[in-house]
Amino acid sequence: MYYDKEITKLIESSDLCFLGSVTEAGYPMIRAMLKPIKVEENRFYLHTNTSSRKVQQFLDNAKACLYFYNPLTFTGVTLMGEMEVVSKEAEKQAFWRDEYQIYYEKGGGLPDFTVLKFTGKTGEFYQNFQTTSF
Repeated sequence: MYYDKEITKLIESSDLCFLGSVTEAGYPMIRAMLKPIKVEENRFYLHTNTSSRKVQQFLDNAKACLYFYNPLTFTGVTLMGEMEVVSKEAEKQAFWRDEYQIYYEKGGGLPDFTVLKFTGKTGEFYQNFQTTSF
């Protein structure tokens, strides 16, 4: 894809992303998240509190989307796919960083630290008043 570099630059330069899930009633729910803690090709890893509503939403319905954008250039990318809740202690521990302490009371590996693994399947890239699906 000719815009791969633009998408990568957009994702890497974003401090935040927007995460979409599906509520129990079937409505979309969007929330701001810190940028992914790890990116591997079409897989994006985020962290959140196990007690958050979105964890249960993804356990009930894995459909998800991520959105990254630059408000100065009106450039954005929407990624649609599925979310996996990583709950095994050993897998979560590998993602823990001491700077996350401000979000989680008791430190790495605690029960309220969860990793979300998003796998993108399709998407749309918006730039220069044009949308390209991929």
